Amino acid sequence: MSIKILHTSDSHLDVPAVKFQARRYERKKDFLNAFDAVMAYALEKKPDLLIHSGDLFDGLNPRNPVRAHVMQTFRKLYDNQIPIYIISGNHDVPRARRHGVAPLLEYARAGFVNFFPKWNTIQTNTITINGLDIEISGLSFNPSLLPTEDPLHHLSIPGKGDVNILLAHYNVEGLRGSFPHEPDILLKSIPKNLTYLAAGHNHQFQKQQVGSTTVCTPGSTEHVSFAEETHKKGFVWLEVDSDGVQQIKQIPIDTRPMKTIDITIPKDANINELLTKEITRLRNPQLILRFRLKGVMTIKSAEKYRRAEVVRHGFAKCFSTEIIDELDYISPDPDYLVPETDLKPPNTQYREYVLGRIKQETDPEKKKLLQNALERGLALLEEAGGW
Repeated sequence: MSIKILHTSDSHLDVPAVKFQARRYERKKDFLNAFDAVMAYALEKKPDLLIHSGDLFDGLNPRNPVRAHVMQTFRKLYDNQIPIYIISGNHDVPRARRHGVAPLLEYARAGFVNFFPKWNTIQTNTITINGLDIEISGLSFNPSLLPTEDPLHHLSIPGKGDVNILLAHYNVEGLRGSFPHEPDILLKSIPKNLTYLAAGHNHQFQKQQVGSTTVCTPGSTEHVSFAEETHKKGFVWLEVDSDGVQQIKQIPIDTRPMKTIDITIPKDANINELLTKEITRLRNPQLILRFRLKGVMTIKSAEKYRRAEVVRHGFAKCFSTEIIDELDYISPDPDYLVPETDLKPPNTQYREYVLGRIKQETDPEKKKLLQNALERGLALLEEAGGW
């Protein structure tokens, strides 16, 4: 006999999405839609087990509507007798007592999920499904680990089940796209009696075989950044028996498209004209668009460049548009430069201007205010280096 498992991770519900301005809440909804797609698949296919390996939420204090939506969803799965096991990731784990408890705890207290909150001890639960003893262990993210520390060093699992599963929200040695300067689970520390290492944190779907253990990161369910624009998003469906993982595949999710366009700016080009034409060509109300500008910026180009106008045009034609400036700036021609003898330091210009106002003023009180403004202004300019 075998069991069917749905493995998901890195939902990042309630992301800030501030850069999307008026469409901020639409972007937040994208992540909730992806979560709903995973849960709808679970309700349709009814896996024997659903596991989530961290970062359900993007922060410790998600908004109440999102919390309530997740509660209702988990209750549906519970009512359909689908066991849920979950851990905290680096985004939704409390880092100090003052941060309170993990938001996942409320779902565990309601009885709808099994939550492994500890980050320095592996917690274990064993259930029987289809005649197989399934040992499920979990280790939440430990924010106090140094980059050189192995999260599984000196830790172990009982490993007494027919199938042994470990949830861990960490990079795993050998997987691409791992976050630099963060702890890695080393291959040598993976328990020999482990059937499946359900990893999170890495936002790209990947799998590898380490001895008899299948290691997998399902990836995030939505594009969190442009670094992921080429990643296919989804979750993992696998079949496991006492001999190990027999089948594993990624189930894709439709997500909002992201695209980066690299544009080399010719000398003296009208940048606004180039970018607005490209936006019109790519017109797609679903697209998150990014321009990466290379080449040169001359004084002639700068005179006509209005970045805000390009961004507004992008918002009218696409979901959003942003611009990354990697241009080389060319110094102005001598004809554009003001003779050095005519230039005065900011503090000198400020002093002359205010002294002129004081000289013209006849009201003693206003003269006093202007004198105070002069002293205060000069002090601030000196502090800022404007001298």
